[in-house]
Amino acid sequence: LGRETCAPSLKPISRTPSVKSAAYNRGLGSAASSRVPSPIITAMSDVTPLPSPLLSGDSPGPWKRLQGRPPSRDAPPHLPTIMSDSVLVTSNGESISSLVANQSKRRSLIPSNGTPADSNSNNNSTTTTNADNEGSKPKIHTRNRSTSEYRPDHPNFPKRMSTVSGPRPGHQHQPSLRREPHLSESRGLTPIEKPPSPPPSESSVTAGDSTSSLVKPRPNYEYFDARGRKDGKLRRWRAVKSLGQGTFSRVVLGTSHVSASEDEIEAEHSAVDSGLLSSKSTSSLDRKALVAVKVCEHGPKGGASEERVEMSLKRELEIMQSIHHPSLVDLKAWSIEPTRAILVLSYCPGGDLFDVATAHSNLLSPPLIRRIFAELVGAVQYLHECHIVHRDIKLENVLVNLTPQELADSSIDWQSYPYSVTTLTDLGLSRRVADDEKLTTRCGSEDYAAPELIMGLEYSGFATDAWSVGVLLYALLESRLPFDPPPGISDALRMRSRTSHRIARVEWQWIKYAGDDGDHEGNIQKFESAGLLGAMQVTEALLKRASRRWSLHKVAEVDWVKGGIAVEGGLKFAEAEEGE
Repeated sequence: LGRETCAPSLKPISRTPSVKSAAYNRGLGSAASSRVPSPIITAMSDVTPLPSPLLSGDSPGPWKRLQGRPPSRDAPPHLPTIMSDSVLVTSNGESISSLVANQSKRRSLIPSNGTPADSNSNNNSTTTTNADNEGSKPKIHTRNRSTSEYRPDHPNFPKRMSTVSGPRPGHQHQPSLRREPHLSESRGLTPIEKPPSPPPSESSVTAGDSTSSLVKPRPNYEYFDARGRKDGKLRRWRAVKSLGQGTFSRVVLGTSHVSASEDEIEAEHSAVDSGLLSSKSTSSLDRKALVAVKVCEHGPKGGASEERVEMSLKRELEIMQSIHHPSLVDLKAWSIEPTRAILVLSYCPGGDLFDVATAHSNLLSPPLIRRIFAELVGAVQYLHECHIVHRDIKLENVLVNLTPQELADSSIDWQSYPYSVTTLTDLGLSRRVADDEKLTTRCGSEDYAAPELIMGLEYSGFATDAWSVGVLLYALLESRLPFDPPPGISDALRMRSRTSHRIARVEWQWIKYAGDDGDHEGNIQKFESAGLLGAMQVTEALLKRASRRWSLHKVAEVDWVKGGIAVEGGLKFAEAEEGE
């Protein structure tokens, strides 16, 4: 058959492209006037050696995963002119005109995973130019890939964690009383542990054995200098051991005896940290000379800026300078240094009330509970009379001035004991308020927070302190927190209701002293037999909504509270020595 030549602008094909590249980029016509013989044109559908980056939507290679072309650009803006009598066909017999016309419709039928619905229509890109060399060439991934083949997620997309709530095998619930965790642990501000010291070499051990029996080096002590509260004189205390670590501060046991005795030096030679005695060695120290030194580090070492330390300490220091009560923390001296602030406070050897309520709950006899609560009410009432609200009353912030052995002494009459048994501490959240001032800052511990504070309402600091005192009294009576899930509840009900929800509903009940008259009412006979009937009355009056909650002034007038302390002239401060 004779063929007429097409327009002179058509150039001979220099390489073997894909069918679509030939159709879109070359502008081939389908008329009989093409200068390229039809057998060659027909063979073009079988010579697509690699996936083309120009049409990334049809390519199974890396260009498809990169999604180089947005969906709106899938179809080229200008299609070549294709005549109706086209002789260009694909390997399966479909004409090029039909392929181009139906291309956009077919793409809409491709599944979301990128695998075409009909794989037979894509066989035109799976063959190679030379079938004889297939065995010697590595196998190339083609568009006919298995739909079950693993496709890893993109590294820029983070994995989403999935959790399943419910009972687990061997899961045991937490104890009834739980200590509030330090914020430093959740914020990653815990102190960095020192790496272990390498073992000494043989030569150093041999040389040390010959001289250790003759001369023992004196330990390096840490000293704290601060000005006294009463006279403003600069005094010095020596560090004895570490008592605890907070978010931005640490507490160290110190003594006013700057010069260590020979017994202390001998005991410190066996200590892990040079200059810090163990807990067993401190029992021989004079209690009158002991103090608690609170060191607030700021800057790069402590993790807090100077502005933050100044803002938090300024109010706490100002409040501690203005109060003086036997059951409140006593400020003895303070010092503001360039890199740290030092507060010298009274020392309480018995730990905190949480330790007593958990590890030594058998020591909490009804007379001792009455004395502790009467002291706490007196201390908080004193703060309220000074227009100060504490806002963080809990077991952990009530320190005990007597050791467990002294608390177990049955010869002590707790009503007439002249010195304070407990000390309310940690005034970091306290502030001065007016009589009718409403607060909005949500602070404190959730287990001791009042309903109005949990729900984000305006609250009276005096009323929320009274609520926290009621929660603490309940914990001393029941050895559990009032708004924890009651024992024996199913895991399904336990997971449905959070502690904050029960607090907002004021949903609590007696367990050890449970009665049959109501949700909040205890068994009167049980309380009377234990001598705690007044405790039941006070607890039920404090754990109420703010509109019906008793004030601490009314609580202090109850006979059970008023008779808890019978000391002539009031409580006395413990005897203490001043620093050198």
